[in-house]
Amino acid sequence: GTPLSWWVGRTNETHTYWGGSLPDAQKCTCGLEGNCIDSQYYCNCDAGRNEWTSDTIVLSQKEHLPVTQIVMMDAGRPHSEAAYTLGPLLCRGDKSFWNSASFNTETSYLHFPAFHGELTADVCFFFKTTVSSGVFMENLGITDFIRIELRAPTEVTFSFDVGNGPCEVTVQSPTPFNDNQWHHVRAERNVKGASLQVDQLPQKMQPAPADGHVRLQLNSQLFIGGTATRQRGFLGCIRSLQLNGVALDLEERATVTPGVEPGCAGHCSTYGHLCRNGGRCREKRRGVTCDCAFSAYDGPFCSNEISAYFATGSSMTYHFQEHYTLSENSSSLVSSLHRDVTLTREMITLSFRTTRTPSLLLKFAD
Repeated sequence: GTPLSWWVGRTNETHTYWGGSLPDAQKCTCGLEGNCIDSQYYCNCDAGRNEWTSDTIVLSQKEHLPVTQIVMMDAGRPHSEAAYTLGPLLCRGDKSFWNSASFNTETSYLHFPAFHGELTADVCFFFKTTVSSGVFMENLGITDFIRIELRAPTEVTFSFDVGNGPCEVTVQSPTPFNDNQWHHVRAERNVKGASLQVDQLPQKMQPAPADGHVRLQLNSQLFIGGTATRQRGFLGCIRSLQLNGVALDLEERATVTPGVEPGCAGHCSTYGHLCRNGGRCREKRRGVTCDCAFSAYDGPFCSNEISAYFATGSSMTYHFQEHYTLSENSSSLVSSLHRDVTLTREMITLSFRTTRTPSLLLKFAD
C-alpha cells in the first residue's frame, strides 16, 4: 500500500526504503530478512504493539545521502506515539582514489564518451607497469586529437592537436617508470598552453601560439589503455583517473570488457609503509588494510596505542574456556578445524614499559 513514512535525500527525492533494504523496497532490514516481530509487517515499528519497538538501520546508498528530511504519518491514532533519531553522516575511504583497472593484453582497452575539453583539459591518474611503452589515453576528432602515453621506459609524452599542428610535451626521468610502482601523471591544456608533470619531477610546459586555433574538437570515443587502431596498447594498471575533475569509473566498465579486470594487485609494495608499529599490510582490491594482530597498537594504520596502566599491586585476569572434546558425531568441518589446533605451543606478543624490577608480566594457572 501507500507508505506512511519516508525520507528525503540529496536531490529532494523521496525514498521509502530503510537501511539494509533495497531502494524502493518499502521494507526495513527485518522485512528483507523475514525476521520482523510480526510477520504481517515489514518493519518492527509497524507491529502496533503496546510496548516500544524499534528498527535500527544504516543508510549507505551514497548517491542518496545526506538525509535532509524524515516524514512520519499515521500519527492521529489514539495512544499512538512515534520517535526517531538520526545519527551523524560518516564518510570513509575515497571511492575514486582506489578505482582502478588492470589491462592484460595490448589490444584491450576501456571506452567512454568523447572527452569534452574544448578550451580546458585537465587529466590526472596513477599508473604502474613493467612494459616499456603503451598508450594511457587517446581521443580523436576529424583532425584534432589528445593522447598521453609511455613512449619509452623513462619518457611520458602528452600530445595534442587543436588545428595548429601536433604539439608535444615530454617528461623524462633519470629512473625508469616501468618499475611496477605507482606513478602520478597530470596533464593540462588550455588556451594559454600545455603542461605535463609526472611524480615530483620538474613540470614541463609548452606555450600556445599567439595566433591560431584554441578549441579541441573531439568526436570519437575516449580510449583508456589503448587506441582506436588497437596498437601500442598499455599493459599494467591505471588508477584514479579524472578528467576535468570528474572521476571515471574504471572498475564498472572493466567488469564487462574482455582483457580488462577491475582492480589492481600489489598495493602493499607502494603503501605498505603506512602500516606502523609492526602492523602487516594486507592486499585488497581497493587499496590496503593494516593487520594489527601482532602489534600493541590498533586503528587503520596500527598507530593507536592499546595499553593500560597498572599501579602497585594491581593486575588483570582473563578466564579462558577449556578446549572441548570432540564427540563421535562431530562434523568433518569441526574435525578438520580441531586438527589444525595444536596445544604443544602458543605464541604471545606484548610490549611493556616500567621503571621497577623485578615485575611479573604474565602468568598462566590452571
